[in-house]
Amino acid sequence: MSASPASAEGSGRQRILVVDDELTLCNLLNETLTDEGFSVQIAHNVRAGKDALESGAFELVVLDVMMPGESGFDLLQWLRREKKLRTPVILLTGLSAEEDKLRAFELEADDYVVKPFSLPEFSARVKAVLRRSQKKRPKSIEFGSCRIDCAARQVFRNGEEVKMRLKEYQILTTLAENPGVAISRHELFARIWGDDSPSGEKTVDVTIHTLRDKVEDDPANPQWVKTVRGFGYRFESAGAEIKAAE
Repeated sequence: MSASPASAEGSGRQRILVVDDELTLCNLLNETLTDEGFSVQIAHNVRAGKDALESGAFELVVLDVMMPGESGFDLLQWLRREKKLRTPVILLTGLSAEEDKLRAFELEADDYVVKPFSLPEFSARVKAVLRRSQKKRPKSIEFGSCRIDCAARQVFRNGEEVKMRLKEYQILTTLAENPGVAISRHELFARIWGDDSPSGEKTVDVTIHTLRDKVEDDPANPQWVKTVRGFGYRFESAGAEIKAAE
């Protein structure tokens, strides 16, 4: 179950994954976050959460600790240690002991919210974590003969600036900031055009085509912007270098 993504400031809503087995709480968080302008996807257990993270990119994960079967700690450990993903995570839990909080931060959680909590406080914490995350966005991404200057929102190839349309740049950075992650055609369309756009998802393919002409040595056999057949696209992680902001 997920809220329908829609356009926000012309570039799609930020996506938040909520992993919690409490249906009532999930509905409340879904409504609260959607009202704040986010796109929300719900997973009711760790397995579903892992599937969501394997198939798409999120700006934030809101994760319950105590769930049947695998716990939120298990998912957080998998995310950080096995998948090596830096996606910000807010833990929701009824556990308030110091040892539980220490474990959360040892696993590199970004925030820890003890139940019960107020929805305005939760919303404020979400925005604070996302603000901190935005400051940690890459300074630049280099691949092949190309370099993305993320601060200047420019792309260079062999030292010369590549003139890109906004949607081309947005698709390139969405993929390149999540190397090795397959992102569906629908998700790219929802994030960048918005589901309320009159354009169809085929416009993603058209934009990918013109983007490859600008960054690939052989657009017919792309090295970087790869097609995931029947699903969407993936940026090749081998050989790409992401430089963190200072």
